[in-house]
Amino acid sequence: MRVIAFFTCCLLIGDPAFAECGDRGGPGYRGPSGLCVGWADIGKTCGNPPTTRCTPEKVATGSADAAVHGQKAWDAGKDARGAAGRND
Repeated sequence: MRVIAFFTCCLLIGDPAFAECGDRGGPGYRGPSGLCVGWADIGKTCGNPPTTRCTPEKVATGSADAAVHGQKAWDAGKDARGAAGRND
C-alpha cells in the first residue's frame, strides 16, 4: 500500500515540471533566452513569422497575427526613438 501511495505522490508532484510555453495562456513560443515569450513581446523577440528566432511549443491561435502587429509596433517605436535622437 505504501508503494502505491509513494508512486502516486511522485506522479502528482512531477507533473507540473513538464509545462510548455502556451500552457498558461501565452502565444506558445520559447524565445532565444530559453524563456517563454509573452503576447506583448512576440513581435520584438521572435520576429515575423515567430519561428524566425523562437521555437514553437503549444502555439495559440492568433499568435502569428500578434507577431505581425508586434513587429510593426516595434519598428514604429524604433523609428520614433531614432527621430528623437535615441538609439535604444
